[in-house]
Amino acid sequence: MVKRTYWVAPNGTPSAARSARVSTQLPPGVRFDRTVHARALPSASVQAKTNAVLAVAKSKLGTPYRWGHNEDRGQYGFDCSNFTAYVYHHALGYKMSGASKVQASSIGWRVPRSSMRPGDLLIFENGKHCGIYVGHNRMIQEGGGLGKVGYLSIGPGSYWGKHLTAVKRMYN
Repeated sequence: MVKRTYWVAPNGTPSAARSARVSTQLPPGVRFDRTVHARALPSASVQAKTNAVLAVAKSKLGTPYRWGHNEDRGQYGFDCSNFTAYVYHHALGYKMSGASKVQASSIGWRVPRSSMRPGDLLIFENGKHCGIYVGHNRMIQEGGGLGKVGYLSIGPGSYWGKHLTAVKRMYN
């Protein structure tokens, strides 16, 4: 586990004034990429991180499914796990695997479904599919029968709700 201490202002931005001390940990399987302009730094509030994740994900609505593609590599489109890796990369500066099986086995902190909150990484069928929880029993994901980035239900009785196998917390 990587543990870093940041000095932040009350609004969550880095501060030379050192008005508040916040200790954060990066989740398992993730490293911080200082070369990307993340929307929320590791020292940001949970709400700022959630807003960043959901904003980046929403900005890709309608992007077509392309197996193995990730726009960070100059390719157009995504598959499900490259989409989630892209979102966390641009929202939080996280560098992580774009392989769904790796995301299922070694990325993030596993939490119970009952503790799920917006911004959590969702794993389906032990790594066959993944998405990001947006709240109200919905996720944003790539593919999943839509052929593009879009929202799908994970509510009781829904296909994806029945196939959810893990919820991964990506920040605290």
